[in-house]
Amino acid sequence: MNQTLMWRDRPVELSFSHRKSIALHVHEGRIEIRAPKQTSLEYARAFLLSKDQWLARTLTKQATLTSDRIDYSRANTIPFMGIDVRLIREPVKAKNSWELTHSGLALHCDDFEDAALVLALLADFYQKQAHFWLKKKTITKAQQAGLFEKLSDIRFRKTKTKWGHCTAQGRIQYNWQIMMAPETVIDYLVCHEVSHLKHLNHSASFWRQVESLHPNYQNDRKWLNENGHRLTLEKR
Repeated sequence: MNQTLMWRDRPVELSFSHRKSIALHVHEGRIEIRAPKQTSLEYARAFLLSKDQWLARTLTKQATLTSDRIDYSRANTIPFMGIDVRLIREPVKAKNSWELTHSGLALHCDDFEDAALVLALLADFYQKQAHFWLKKKTITKAQQAGLFEKLSDIRFRKTKTKWGHCTAQGRIQYNWQIMMAPETVIDYLVCHEVSHLKHLNHSASFWRQVESLHPNYQNDRKWLNENGHRLTLEKR
């Protein structure tokens, strides 16, 4: 049964499961402790107290990152592969849709005050672009590296912590929001995941493989680490 602890007048959800160790998680201001079933409330409180300074720093950092995000439901342009694409709002009574034109991205919508509706249209645009571009780039880089036979599948999800993932079975998964990044950063991510088809780790050999496919990977990796929090479709 879940319990609620308190930290500096803020609730902390305490959940129990068959896990082996206790852990503290913070996401968008929500604090959670996940603990083994046999954990006592006294131990959980002591664990929370021991993380006081870390928790304060983490919440402050997350609040700063959140305030740095852009609400694209009200923006005039959106980032797409290094280009600022103009948003053209066209009120319609028919089915909501989007169309990429020479003038920009036309959004056909019956209520532009509905942020969730606008963001859903933008998400559909990015997802479809990711399916085309990331599949094409992944296949090309896998062939270039001589690893195409190890590539079994390419999938897409909106994830909270990872931009990409590669399994031992050769399935690569991308966070489709990466399409908001410059194209060279997208290429770095592709090369990163393709390199995992050969090295399921981050060893020196892995990074040499990445560099052979994307010589500028260090600059693009740094850009993604510093700016990745902005690449999200969330209403502020």
